[in-house]
Amino acid sequence: MTFDNPLIKDRITFLQTAVSTGGARTVLRIELAPGGGNEQHWHQDFDETFMPTEGTLGIQVGDRTLMLQPGESATAPRRKPHRFFNPSTTDPVTFTVELHPASPGFERCLAYAYGLAEEGRTTSKGMPKNPADLAVMVHLGDTFMPGIMGGVMQLMRRWGARLLRRGHCRTRLMRYIAKARDRRDVALAA
Repeated sequence: MTFDNPLIKDRITFLQTAVSTGGARTVLRIELAPGGGNEQHWHQDFDETFMPTEGTLGIQVGDRTLMLQPGESATAPRRKPHRFFNPSTTDPVTFTVELHPASPGFERCLAYAYGLAEEGRTTSKGMPKNPADLAVMVHLGDTFMPGIMGGVMQLMRRWGARLLRRGHCRTRLMRYIAKARDRRDVALAA
């Protein structure tokens, strides 16, 4: 299944999911526009391995920054701050990301984020306009920011869990997951 986000100009394709690999790994292909990328963050429950297939991929793990070419790879171990970015101002970069072990929550988070974007519920930077939607994404995604934002995200994560338990945003989440399943025969856990 492929998700396009015209606002932040990237495309994510699920190649393997927690369901299809028995929980061993999640594999994504990402096409990132020139200058695209994300902020430093970390994951508690999985490692991420980045492998460019076309173009140059910038990876920062801790204080170390690498410029990876096709055939090279770098791994961000769990709990280690990292980010990825496209250093080019003119050319896109395509890369594969493997999460070990698989993360069904992260998969659902991506389906939710791109579903929101498709419905115009995000800003031009891809952030949810509604704080409740952001809380749900933080709860699902096992993604944390370093510093003071990490504390804020812990509070958001708890709020997101409470929202889903009470049924808020759950219908939308299930709709986005169902839409993702319909796009291709790659299984995504509900």
